[in-house]
Amino acid sequence: MKMNISITDALALTVSITLGFVICYYLTPKVINFSQKRGYVGIDIHKPTKPKIPTLGGISIIISLIIASIPLVILYPIEIGTLILTSLIGALVGLIDDLKNLRGITKMIITVIASIPIFIIGLLYPTHIRLGRPVVPILGRLRLTIVYWLFLPFAIAIPANAVNMLEVFNGIMPITCGLALVSLAISSLILGNKIGIFLTLMLLSVLLGYLPYNKYPARVFSGNIGSYCVGSAIGAIAIIAGLEFETIIVLTPHILNALLVILSIKGIRGRHEIKVRPIIVHEDGLLEANRERKAPLTLTRLILLVMGPLREYEVIKTITILEIISCLLSIISTILKAWVV
Repeated sequence: MKMNISITDALALTVSITLGFVICYYLTPKVINFSQKRGYVGIDIHKPTKPKIPTLGGISIIISLIIASIPLVILYPIEIGTLILTSLIGALVGLIDDLKNLRGITKMIITVIASIPIFIIGLLYPTHIRLGRPVVPILGRLRLTIVYWLFLPFAIAIPANAVNMLEVFNGIMPITCGLALVSLAISSLILGNKIGIFLTLMLLSVLLGYLPYNKYPARVFSGNIGSYCVGSAIGAIAIIAGLEFETIIVLTPHILNALLVILSIKGIRGRHEIKVRPIIVHEDGLLEANRERKAPLTLTRLILLVMGPLREYEVIKTITILEIISCLLSIISTILKAWVV
């Protein structure tokens, strides 16, 4: 499809992604120092030495995202403003969880609040944010007058919590979510979706600036503030850019992991509420699936049950491959969708 991107659009996008990367890259070390001095550290449980790693890295993500949005919000205040408001609420929920250790069900309920900006702005500006008319491959544009509105509150809560639940290894969040954003950007390009390209690349630039500090071996953890911010942002992009179907596909590893955990422990719980760890860490650094019946079934535990003991970086590589497969399937679905739009 043809897409009209003006020189002003191109310039604003260039400035936005440059700001996103540069601000996050240089701000994250300051957040690391702040976390260390204030004692906001977490144990890297998948390493034999159990090193203490600064948390709250998500602070640099949300600040960088807000600054990166400034050039684009001037041109597209409705779409960009909705994304920032949703991401900010998600980040605030994550920050509260970092400080208070909320129960799992409480977090799920509270993250529904992050969908309020989309509700309100979608009703006020229906030509900018089209609610209730998702496009799916083969079937084309659907008219979901009631069902869509019933599921809309969970459009933010589910990706926010799913991203949070999978972020248990160094670099997993920026790697998997970064790949998901690349896939959604390609889908937007295929569909001629200018807003989709702007939103995905803006958030992607921030994650690329953050990745060097969070990749294996991590120098900082994102904390719940980071994973909830990014998960909420991806959910918002799905709605704002009309990429609902593609987003479900690219988040398959995250959603599968969340479903496995919820079904195995028969409910939604925070990590501090789970007493039996799904993974056993050996002194030589090998990770092995815990075979106790009470251990929750996670995507990682399932991988280790199938493949046998692995090192942390090997698990990260395996999850990354699964994410790449999901991204390819999502792009294929977009090609099919383009035929009916």
